[in-house]
Amino acid sequence: MVTRIEKIVGGVAAQRVERANAGKSKGLFVCLADGSNKEQVPFATLDEVADYLTANPGAGVRMNPRWSKVVDFIHIDGRPR
Repeated sequence: MVTRIEKIVGGVAAQRVERANAGKSKGLFVCLADGSNKEQVPFATLDEVADYLTANPGAGVRMNPRWSKVVDFIHIDGRPR
């Protein structure tokens, strides 16, 4: 069971995956297809997000703060994807 997905830079967690708080994906985690900032791929669990990110190395995920798409430096439970 995945408990956290983060962007880690220099050993420090700079951003974390959180559920969307607005729009059609409210309450879900939002991944984005490779090369897209608009093609949302929503998931209910971090396990699903981790599976998607692992299977699609060019894909990204929305992280806070700033609700930005993150593709690089993604760590799943402390391990690089």
